Amino acid sequence: MRVVVAMSGGVDSSAAAALLVEQGHEVLGITLRVWSYEGAARCGSCCSPDDIDDARAVAARLGIPFYVADAEELFKHRVVQPFVQSYLDGKTPVPCVACNRDVKFDFLLARARALGARLATGHYARIERTDGGHRLLRAADGSKDQSYFLFTLGQEALAQLEFPVGGLSKPEVRAIAQRHGLPTSEKPESMEICFVPDGDYAGFVERVAGPQPPGTVVDGRGQVLARHAGIHRFTVGQRRGLGVASAEPLYVQRIDAGAGAVVVGPASGLERSEFTVLQPSWVQGSPPPDQPLEVRIRHRHAGTSARVVAGDRARITVRTAEPVRAVTPGQAAVFYRGDEVLGGGWIG
Repeated sequence: MRVVVAMSGGVDSSAAAALLVEQGHEVLGITLRVWSYEGAARCGSCCSPDDIDDARAVAARLGIPFYVADAEELFKHRVVQPFVQSYLDGKTPVPCVACNRDVKFDFLLARARALGARLATGHYARIERTDGGHRLLRAADGSKDQSYFLFTLGQEALAQLEFPVGGLSKPEVRAIAQRHGLPTSEKPESMEICFVPDGDYAGFVERVAGPQPPGTVVDGRGQVLARHAGIHRFTVGQRRGLGVASAEPLYVQRIDAGAGAVVVGPASGLERSEFTVLQPSWVQGSPPPDQPLEVRIRHRHAGTSARVVAGDRARITVRTAEPVRAVTPGQAAVFYRGDEVLGGGWIG
């Protein structure tokens, strides 16, 4: 079959392309040139000219055609601007979900269809095809699993996607790249958001949106404990950098963007057993009400037993079997049944 491979310039997508070539498919490589704020921030990993050059070198080594697609405006409007606005609203965003949904899949799937091709990526996740549809599953290597970021994928997209490395471990992926002599075989992984240099989220927000108004750090009764340099510098569950001297450890419990207030308190105030999830998206139809599920409230969260106890297309209420710590507005809540991703939404 003809397959378009989304090549980021990293080892995972490089190995995905190599595997498809080994299998005898007609493979085309494509890399996205994404938008960054010129003069406001430099590109980080998977956004830089060096990464495009790496992807081009891999394609040359494999003997496949290579193209660069301009997605600058799309990336700016669908990923970067919402990321900045989320921090200004007192939330903690997950830009990788929006990037996967609107750029890596919607944008590239349209181009693959125009070429009469399927789309493959280097994501660590699996697709199981059954008579009843397509199931999205965790990766075989749990330490590399990226299924949390893919909950917006529906049946139409899954029917046209391939995740060639989803059943492999990272050492196996590097071995494939080494076997083909790919220049990315030893390339280190990026652990930060690609367009934020050095992981400085607050600095990036300020460079893009300008100086932010100061505010107050208050306790649960509204008593002012300190002043801060902008709510974009805080996230729920944060302990360090509060600027408050206290006999007991204090944590950010919530952020009142309208008042510019960061509310802090003891660790016990971070625990919740019920929360709201906005804009739920389901891979293959919403699960029956009150069915036992597992929910992850951030990428590195191990997951906890939960039930969806009420809701509609706009919002649902989730109740967990045990209290969970630091349920953070703006993060994704993703639902699983075993290894299967059922769907997810945004913590409100």
